[in-house]
Amino acid sequence: MEEKVADERNRIGNITVLRDSFDHLDAVLDLNRRVFSEDRLINRLDHEPLIFLTAHCNGRLAGFKIGYALNRRVFYSAKSATDPAFRNRGVSRILMDAMIHDAILLGFREMQYDTFPALYPGMIVVGLKYGFRIKSLHWNPDYGDFQVRLARQLQNWQSQPGARDEFYESQISLRCLR
Repeated sequence: MEEKVADERNRIGNITVLRDSFDHLDAVLDLNRRVFSEDRLINRLDHEPLIFLTAHCNGRLAGFKIGYALNRRVFYSAKSATDPAFRNRGVSRILMDAMIHDAILLGFREMQYDTFPALYPGMIVVGLKYGFRIKSLHWNPDYGDFQVRLARQLQNWQSQPGARDEFYESQISLRCLR
């Protein structure tokens, strides 16, 4: 399947989303260091269930997304990053769509995530585009920023324009852009 893009000159290959991405952990940790300047990915990788997604373009890691259950009803998107070379190319949207699909398949009714607006101002905008709403806000002295929790119900969720319904497969191939 192909992602429709406005500018044909920007097509360079396929984005493939993989699940259970521990085979790519070293590349994910490297991207995490480059994007967040920290070694910690998330506090623990032994959550049940854990969704660990990676996006690849032409054999190169383009991004990752990792999340886990807060409880039987709520799924938490813990961390995601897109390689700067692949930003504004739909990688984060594809990963978000895949995680939401997986969370729905696992029976979750709500998805939540935290962000720090002074550090990552675009993450609130992304959430609002996806129908997330601000659930809570508090000062986090460790980050020197407000920590904003966003949440959205997963019932009646519709994928974003250009997203595909084939997220039931173990791999997803879409076009990536230069």
